[in-house]
Amino acid sequence: MKFFKDILIIDFEGLAEPVQIGGVLLDKETLKEKDSFLSYIWTDLKGEVKVASGISQETLKGAPLQSEVGKMIFEKFGVDILIGSWVANADMKNFEKIITAAGLDIKQYDYHILDIWPVAYIYLLKQGYEGSIRSEEIFRQFGAKPRGLHNALEDCRITADVFRKIIEMK
Repeated sequence: MKFFKDILIIDFEGLAEPVQIGGVLLDKETLKEKDSFLSYIWTDLKGEVKVASGISQETLKGAPLQSEVGKMIFEKFGVDILIGSWVANADMKNFEKIITAAGLDIKQYDYHILDIWPVAYIYLLKQGYEGSIRSEEIFRQFGAKPRGLHNALEDCRITADVFRKIIEMK
């Protein structure tokens, strides 16, 4: 199967404000990893620790601002890509936030977004799956090992692996 553009799988840690971004660029023909990206993103956590990731204010010390991370992503991957993620609604809000903070126009990116969670969930339902909708359980159904603390780049790689397995299954 050949996609018309390379696919950048993105993931963020942090809900209200992004504190980490990961990205994995997949080749449009082979779906093999071509490149990757990982960065913390400075934000004031107001003393709280992001439970799923273990990210604290100390972790973010010296991290680049949203605007800097947005520029880094733009410079590294450009805009001639498809964007995909596990739950596109949440990730695209954060992606737009950092791209806009960088002074860039989000409309430069293709508006076709690959949301991989619903595809994976529907695939499993067709196989008789009756488990949880949570990512951890679905990832395990596709052979991923249990995660400890969440890491955006690791989550991108797991998502890419699930995506590949769905594409390759007949």
